[in-house]
Amino acid sequence: MIKRTWFLFSTVLLFAQIITAQEKATISIDAAKTGARIAPTLHGIFFEEISHAGEGGIYAELIQNRGFEENRLPAGTSLVDGFIVPERTPHFSMPNNGVSDWKMEWPVKSQWPAWSMNATGKSVVNLSLTKADPLNSATPQSLQIDIQQADPNGKADVANEGFWGINAISGDEYYFNFYARSDERYMGNITVSLQSSNGNVLATYKFEKTNSKIWKKYSCTLKPVKTDPKAKFVLSFDNTGTVWIDFVSLFPAKTFKDRPNGLRNDLAQYIADLKPAFIRWPGGCFVEGINIQSAPDWRNTIGPVEKRPGTYSPWGYWTSDGFGYDEYLQFCEDIHSSALYVFNAGVSCDFRSGTFIKDEDLRPYIQNALDAIEYAIGPADSKWGKIRVTNGHPKPYPLKYVEVGNEQQGPRYASRYNRFYTAIKDKFPGIQIMASMGIGDVNKYTLDSMRRVDYADEHAYKSAFWSMNNYDHFDKYKRGNYEMYVGEYATNNGVGSGNMIAALSDAVYIFGMERNSDLIKMSSYAPLLVNTNDVDWPVNLINFDASKSFARISYYAIKMLNDNRADVNLSTAATVTHPAVKQPKFGGGIGLSTWDTKTEYKDIEVIQNGNVVYKSDFINQPGDWQLLRGKWNVTSDSSLAQTAEGAQQFALLKNKTFDTYTLKLKGRKIDGYNAFIIPFAVKDSNTFLRAHIGSWVNQNSVFESVTNGYDVADITGQKKLPAKIEKGKWYDIRVEVGIDTVKCYLDDTLLMSYSEPAKVFAISGKDERNGDIILKVVNATSTPVEAGIEISNLYNIASNGELITLSASSPGAENSYETPKKTVPLSEKIDGISSKFKRIFPPYSLSILRIKQH
Repeated sequence: MIKRTWFLFSTVLLFAQIITAQEKATISIDAAKTGARIAPTLHGIFFEEISHAGEGGIYAELIQNRGFEENRLPAGTSLVDGFIVPERTPHFSMPNNGVSDWKMEWPVKSQWPAWSMNATGKSVVNLSLTKADPLNSATPQSLQIDIQQADPNGKADVANEGFWGINAISGDEYYFNFYARSDERYMGNITVSLQSSNGNVLATYKFEKTNSKIWKKYSCTLKPVKTDPKAKFVLSFDNTGTVWIDFVSLFPAKTFKDRPNGLRNDLAQYIADLKPAFIRWPGGCFVEGINIQSAPDWRNTIGPVEKRPGTYSPWGYWTSDGFGYDEYLQFCEDIHSSALYVFNAGVSCDFRSGTFIKDEDLRPYIQNALDAIEYAIGPADSKWGKIRVTNGHPKPYPLKYVEVGNEQQGPRYASRYNRFYTAIKDKFPGIQIMASMGIGDVNKYTLDSMRRVDYADEHAYKSAFWSMNNYDHFDKYKRGNYEMYVGEYATNNGVGSGNMIAALSDAVYIFGMERNSDLIKMSSYAPLLVNTNDVDWPVNLINFDASKSFARISYYAIKMLNDNRADVNLSTAATVTHPAVKQPKFGGGIGLSTWDTKTEYKDIEVIQNGNVVYKSDFINQPGDWQLLRGKWNVTSDSSLAQTAEGAQQFALLKNKTFDTYTLKLKGRKIDGYNAFIIPFAVKDSNTFLRAHIGSWVNQNSVFESVTNGYDVADITGQKKLPAKIEKGKWYDIRVEVGIDTVKCYLDDTLLMSYSEPAKVFAISGKDERNGDIILKVVNATSTPVEAGIEISNLYNIASNGELITLSASSPGAENSYETPKKTVPLSEKIDGISSKFKRIFPPYSLSILRIKQH
């Protein structure tokens, strides 16, 4: 049992509000009072094949669909009306052997995705796929090219678009190879080239007299004379006959660590620069598959790349498995990270088909996991260790952790976990094993059925300011005989595509993990990578396309905190002095709204200082309201009814704003999934706060923030409704808007309240290598904060130190392709440090102050 340490003198949040005048704070650090030690493994990374993170991303292959296999349906599925439909078998988590009706749109519109044919002049070319005389059985399809007529003045070309373009860089070398065979009629040449979108040749090579009845490998090096980030790859034919091609591959010579079949330099370097303690791979939902038949198998991802059959990602595309188990383990070794391998527990994705293999058939899955571990760390003379040696790596890889499944939970999963745990510990007692907790907090529902747990894996995707509203989240966790891994976390609602508020919220979340480092030993942000041509998740850490990349501000916040990770927490007490006058926080207009619901509203009143300053009269004054989205109609009893389906239907009271007030109205649900939405603090039709009564299919209530019209952030957490909202019944709704607090009532019963969160936070710790005191401060307010810093029980304090600051001029600031380094950390040497000194922390900032000793 890990003893729970209530560290009363530990790092404490600084309570602050957005105000017009500068706030002042006092931070007191006692260097003699230490708290929990901070694990060096706290910061790792999580890689998943989502949004073309690997295929068309960090995996440096430039040809899409190089093996002509991407028109295949995933195993165990059929195509119905443009949708992939898995076999309808019971769902792992549904009661009474329920069957999911999940289906997935099939994006493939061509037999040979990413490839095209261009025949000009009198040339006549036909393309087809064939399984006759395959290159190998793992990838049985090849492209058959029938050149029925070749025109010396025309073209008979087959082109590949790459992954939304091929980044051809002038002077760089690109290694090309492919396999081809032909019938006896084709006596011509095959010319390969990189071309710009308008057909200009950037690099070319001619393979002469390519006639061969058996498969033959051809290789060359291409060196572009001009740069084009949107180039395409072209094979050109100059004679009649039939040619078959397969495994067409183009790789930059410059890969990370110059490894063949390697990684894209800029993306790999971003990850290496984070200095992650570990890398979790390959998922995520990718591990589970859309159904049990299509889940990945590590054994298919080792050995010759042309013999890897590929895996269909649950995010809607094929991956070639070029970045496979070996490449993952090698990357871990290259950047001095431990490996955390996640394997399938015999269950497919709970949020998709949820198909599974029966408990009595689980043994092969357990053996598969044992074999994967043996391949990574087994002796060179073991069964799978020998195969590792044959594949070019005699020494063991740095595999230290494994995880049983992904986001499964409950007793049924726990029973499977127990079987995996026992088998793995019996054979590999040094391996640490992660237990899935589903999505959300570590839960008793799952833990109680597990005999032993090394690490519990919690996943946490939060809204803007959630971490500030719930700074004591981890303080409340009951400690047990396990440690904790926050396997996926991110602030990804209400923060655009990843702005400064996201970074500050993420930093505060990390503060909470550091303060609770007696429990939390590991964490990893998610998702890590996104090709911006295929965005599957709202906020991602590193963004890229074929030629460019940039990191979100949260990347730099995580890097700062890892680079300046203390060894042990120090006692830190803090107070803030607020200016006497507070400005109302929720000024703005009011509105009416629905989400997938038909609703009526009437008898709207706004009351200030006991006086009714607005009263609705929809029949006689219908022009008071601007009906922006939806289908709004005035009824005979002077109510305003919204009757359209869809999200974010919205009506706005014109030309009126309020600061502190009480809003009273009646609402009646007509039909649909949810119930009532009352916008307030409206800045415009796309920017406001709202009270959502009957959210999540008429079960909860919540205060939400809306930005950009569609970016919805839960700012309070869902509160369970006392009872579902009934159709056809009028309810009394009251929203009391105070200076810094909002309360929402339904039929005079308080449903929820919201207060502006603390927005200044601080923690401190000690670097035992050099004795530095590391003070970390987040100021998420719009004003500077002047802090008086007092340090006790630290002697020989140097007057000079280092200050690293990550700050932005506005909360919505974001990095981008155009300004990739708009918001990055800046370091400076500062003077005037003593046992008692002052420092001003700028608005919207994360600051790290290293206080040194002589």
